[in-house]
Formats: sequence, structure tokens, C-alpha cells
Amino acid sequence: MKQIHSLLAIVVLLTTGCSRTRDAAAVLADAQKAMGNPASIQYSGTGMNAFFGQALTAGQEWPRRDLTAYTRAIDYDKRASREEMTFAQAVFGGQQQNAEVAGDKAWNIGANGPVPQPVAAEERQLMIWLSPHGFLKAAASSGNATLTPGNDGSSTVGFTALGKYKVEGTIDANNLVTRVATTIANPVLGDTGVVATYGDYKDYGGVKFPSKIAVQQGGFPLWDLTITSVTPNVPLDLPVPAAVASAAVPPVSVVSTRLGPGVWHVTGGSHHSAVVEFADYTAVVEAPLNEERSLAVLAEARKLAPGKPVRYILTTHHHFDHTGGLRTYAAEGATIVTHQSNVPYFTRTLVAPATVSPDAQTNAQKMPTFQAVADTYELTDGTQKIQVYATDGDAHTNEYTLIYLPGSKVLIEADAYSPGPADAPPPAVPPPNAVKLLDEIQRLKLNVDTIAPVHGRGAVPIAELRKFVGKA
Repeated sequence: MKQIHSLLAIVVLLTTGCSRTRDAAAVLADAQKAMGNPASIQYSGTGMNAFFGQALTAGQEWPRRDLTAYTRAIDYDKRASREEMTFAQAVFGGQQQNAEVAGDKAWNIGANGPVPQPVAAEERQLMIWLSPHGFLKAAASSGNATLTPGNDGSSTVGFTALGKYKVEGTIDANNLVTRVATTIANPVLGDTGVVATYGDYKDYGGVKFPSKIAVQQGGFPLWDLTITSVTPNVPLDLPVPAAVASAAVPPVSVVSTRLGPGVWHVTGGSHHSAVVEFADYTAVVEAPLNEERSLAVLAEARKLAPGKPVRYILTTHHHFDHTGGLRTYAAEGATIVTHQSNVPYFTRTLVAPATVSPDAQTNAQKMPTFQAVADTYELTDGTQKIQVYATDGDAHTNEYTLIYLPGSKVLIEADAYSPGPADAPPPAVPPPNAVKLLDEIQRLKLNVDTIAPVHGRGAVPIAELRKFVGKA
């Protein structure tokens, strides 16, 4: 009888041991055992990288740019990464690009050496933890990992990265990381999903790594890579350049230059705006970059025209670097004057939640008001006047609006012409978008004296545009 009880006890113990639920630490340990646990890794391949936020039409996917060569090296303990990209065609930023991060310092390598990128440091660190082995390491060391078992033998492990980003990764029944997702902040989209998927794993000396990598951001493909070479535990020596170590996010600066009665060009950064005063209100042209920039421009508008509310915000086109402040103006209650093709997209984005980085619209929760421009639109109080002309765009965007102030003979435009140094020689071959801009001015019979660009050194006589395109 005692022998029977002993056998039953063993069966109970075995059954209990087989059916016990694994915790997150055990799942992560099994995955690291199956995939290997390298201190660093380098991988290369080809594929595509899309230009985030620069869709040809608002709401369409990001433009794809083919990569003929791609190499990334990561040192997980140093929180360091180097990405080297060679594009098939000339692209914004150069045909060859290099993006680096070491801890909380980020930089690019340009033609003249390191270029600090302090704003990019946090997101580049986060992307290390979204890589397959980076996810396992970060989750295992987080101290806050959670586990959700799947019905197919998979497991979902979640943790908080960098103190604020909720990261979830799927580990399949073979203990391989197949998906890692998080949510980041974006000035246009608010909370923005980033989803990386990994497949077709291969073994490299005991370290398994995917040969297929796909990343979506904001609902559209951002990366699509085929990996052909992987080397684990390659040393990554990535010293922080002195210029990068001392760099900080520059403070927002606004500088107003009067272009005519009640018209100011508001510069002081990489992107410019304009303030136009009417009898009872003001209008701002262009809401670039982010809320910080827009709040500074709003403050400047109130200083330039005391007691007059900002009632309108006008856009040149929908690209994210030009509309990152629209949520701020929506919270102000300003009417958004934009090309009709943009309205459905902005109707969604301007009320989207922004919990990762709450903004003014998070608190205001105002429904945006639009003035869609299909052909032409005019704002006037009988004296001051803004004329808006919808065009069919150029190679940069499928639509843009030209904004003309007939009283001051000022044209406000973006990206088609960005004046460089005054003594710079004109290009041997004029850029097509600048040629198209001059053609549009002539087609619309606009009597322009001054170009007020959203980029470049500031407002210039139209003679400079003519010289730039070889039609002086």
C-alpha cells in the first residue's frame, strides 16, 4: 500500500511539473537559449526604406526608396548602433547615409563629419530594443516583464522600455521572436504604432537571426529588408564625437522680419512661417515641426498684433515637417485652410489620441474646422488680402497651395525653392520643382516681388528665383 502511495505521489509531481505555467523570465530564457545571446551583432542586406511622413498624397503610404546596400551593427550593452545605407537613387539626405547612436547621444555622419541629432537619440535607442535579441535582453533586464500565453504555443511578453514605451513581443512555439511592437509619439499622428516582424531565421554559429525584416510605422511599411550576412559578437567601437557630446536640442527661436503692411516672415529655425494681420484677427501661414515651434509662433503673432486672435492657419502642403503644429492650432480653434485632398486625413489625425506625449489638443479635444481649397480661396477684410491657389503639385507632392499676398506682392511657398547663400552660383541644371514654381507664378499671373520661403536663408526678391532656374 505504501508503494502505491509513493507511485501516486510521483505521478502527481510529474503531472504538476508538466502543467505548470511558465513565467516571463522562463520564456525569455528559453528564447535566448534557442536564439543565442550575443553581446553584439552585425548584419547586412538589401531592401527598401520609406520616407516617413512624406507621402505624395495625404493618407497614402510613405514613398519607397530602394537600398542597394544596408549594414547595421549593434552593441547591446553599450546601447550603441550604427546604420549604413546606400540608396539606389539620389534621395533626401544623400545617396549614402550613416545614422549612429551611443546611449543618449545620436548623430549622422555627413560630408563634413559628425552632425549631432539630439532629438533622434531616444527613438534610436528604442529601435535597439525592438530588434530580436535586443528585445529579449531588454525584457529580461526590465524587472517589469509580463507574459500572455497564446493558443498556438506562442507567448507575448510585454515590458516598459526607457521608462515610457510599452513594448510587446511575440515568441513563437520554437522560441523565436517573430514580432515586436510599441507606440511612439508623433506631432502629426499622435500615438503612432511601430511594428517589426521577423521571419525565415537562419543559424550563424549558434546565433539565430531573421533573414526577413519588415517594419511598419504609422500604418505603412517603413523598412523591408532581406538579410544575407550576419556576424555575431563583432566589436563595435563607437566613441561619441566631441561636437555630439556637447550638443543639446536647440531652443526654439523666432525672428520676425516685416515684408509689408501687417505681414511678417517668422524665421529663426529650419522651417519658417508668416503672420498676416487683418482688422480683427491674424492668420498664420505654415505650422511646421512640432508644438514647441507652433507655440512660439503663436506667441510672436500675439506680440506683433496685440489683442487679435489667430483665427486661421494656412498650409502649403501636408508633409509632416510642415504640419507638425496643426494639432496646436486646432486646439486654439483656428480654421485650417488647406488643399481639399488633405481634409479627410487631417480630420482623423487632429483628433487622434496622444498619450505617449500629451499635447494641447489632448487637453482641448476640439473638433477641427477646415476650409478646403479646391481651386482658389481668399481671405480679406477689404484691405488686407490672402489669396490661396491649389495646384497639382510637383515631384515632391501631388498637391500644394501657393499663398499670395497681393498688397505686399509676397508669395509664400515651401520646398520648391529654398534660397541658399546670396553668393552661391546657380545650379548647372535647375531643379524641376523650382522651374515648376516659376511656371505656376506665370500661369496664375501673380505680380510677385518677394518670395518668402518656408526653408532657406529668408525672403528674397523674385529675381533670385529667376536666376536660380536660369531665366533671369
